[in-house]
Amino acid sequence: MEFIKQIERFQLLSKLIKEERTGSPDELASRLGVSRAKLYLMLDELKDEGAKIRYSKRINSFVFENCDGISIGVSIHILGLEESRKIFAGKVENCCERLIF
Repeated sequence: MEFIKQIERFQLLSKLIKEERTGSPDELASRLGVSRAKLYLMLDELKDEGAKIRYSKRINSFVFENCDGISIGVSIHILGLEESRKIFAGKVENCCERLIF
């Protein structure tokens, strides 16, 4: 479930930046449970998507310059046999056989 944790981190990061209460880079990294280097990689990912983010020494926080935040969503959909055939180009691995008792 590392993927879900990553999404939750980005959501928290966006919320804190929007509210202008991230604290220093070290404090923010600690709050997100990542290293300072990972924090900057996350910020770079947001910047690659068009968000302009800068650090304000005056308020001791990262801030958005061109928007009010970001929106991240996830949708989980259980695939039927026909849908999974389309995804796997007609080859379906029967992963559920092992779960049948």
